[in-house]
Amino acid sequence: MAYGWLRLEPTSPGEIKNLLGIVNRSLADSRSKLFRPTFRFIAAFNVALCVATTALRASGLRTATQAGHHVKTIESLELTIKANPKVIQRFKTFNNKRSKSVYDVAGAVSD
Repeated sequence: MAYGWLRLEPTSPGEIKNLLGIVNRSLADSRSKLFRPTFRFIAAFNVALCVATTALRASGLRTATQAGHHVKTIESLELTIKANPKVIQRFKTFNNKRSKSVYDVAGAVSD
């Protein structure tokens, strides 16, 4: 592919259905008051990432396996749904916050 970080790969209705199931599960988790704010944020970010993945797969594309594939999946929204660059940048900021809260520091997310 011209971008180098995407590759063609056929999808199926079953794959899209399964991805949307992950979206629904993560959306429910993100709303649950049983979980700490950090976990709810991670679940909400997972919704956005899985929606981006679903759009990518529905387009018959997949990111190449590489470091930073989450960012590339987010960036693919420009191609798949013509997302506004400001939306993409905001999701990239959320990805950084998710990474920080998972790998670097507890309490990086508040209500």
